[in-house]
Amino acid sequence: MLKSVRFWIGMLISIACLYFAFQGIQFDKLFDALTRMNYGWLLFAVALWCVSYAGRVMRWQLLFAPQKMRLGKIFSALNIGYFLSNILPARLGDFIRAYLIGDMENVSKARALSTVVVERMSDGLTVVLLLALTALFVPNIPIEARQGAIGVAATGVVGILFLLLLSFQKERGLALLHRLASPFPFLQRPGWWNALESLIDGFAVLRSPRPIVGVALWAVYAWVMGGIVFWVVMFATGLRDGAGTPLPAAAAFLVMTVTSLVVVIPSSPGYIGVFHYVAVLTLTSIYGVDKSAALSYAVVIHAVSYLWLTALGIFSIWKEGLTYERLQAIGGQAKTDQPAV
Repeated sequence: MLKSVRFWIGMLISIACLYFAFQGIQFDKLFDALTRMNYGWLLFAVALWCVSYAGRVMRWQLLFAPQKMRLGKIFSALNIGYFLSNILPARLGDFIRAYLIGDMENVSKARALSTVVVERMSDGLTVVLLLALTALFVPNIPIEARQGAIGVAATGVVGILFLLLLSFQKERGLALLHRLASPFPFLQRPGWWNALESLIDGFAVLRSPRPIVGVALWAVYAWVMGGIVFWVVMFATGLRDGAGTPLPAAAAFLVMTVTSLVVVIPSSPGYIGVFHYVAVLTLTSIYGVDKSAALSYAVVIHAVSYLWLTALGIFSIWKEGLTYERLQAIGGQAKTDQPAV
């Protein structure tokens, strides 16, 4: 891990983002905001987070249809995967949980990995659609940004439909794409084509209507509930706009969708720094929130997810009787099998 160039680039980006996030912060205001939280609202947010997380568990189980996976094993593997993604670079946790569920439920690693691919794509599409919808209700957002959000959402929909279509005609589709890419040497890297094949194989899971509808509904459920969690934490931290008015739900959904999209940027495990800077930038530039208050909110909403995923991950590792050596071996295999893009 320490020899990875991507790891060190991510660390430098996170450090830079933390610097900008804390620049100009009044620490007395920051600590005051953190100590004066409404813990009733915070506990309500944690409860809602658990409810939203249940949607992710149900969605992953559905992606294995028609094979019926044990819900407890799905829950454990998902917990461990998210926990490891929070402490390891390059989202290795996603690969590790696919290997874990393969061992737990006797399913092929390729099948398990394909479900993770579809899950991530459904997350991406849901987020860009929510961003486009949210942009319609944000009065201060520049027209270019609103148009850009709608354009990204439209591109995402077209991309998903294209990959779904390719899954029905994989060989012909790849042959056509190879011909179209042949004039461009930089598009001949094997890692890119391996990654594309994984995407196509993943979408083959959705060839029947029931999984498509179910996955879509669970994805919308999880992210809408997540947006409500972001909003409730605004009440817990007493966040106000520049005029002293409580922030609307659109502000919470805007922060959630924007921070969810920018985490594709290389950063430290857990997106520390990048998440906080983008959340602060969104709240201060669009809603005129005091920077110290915005940072306190970013710290709390990040901690709600990060700490609970850590606790659930550690609990599931203990419950499944996994040792450090076993996880290290699975992680090494998963890292080796990652597409070399």
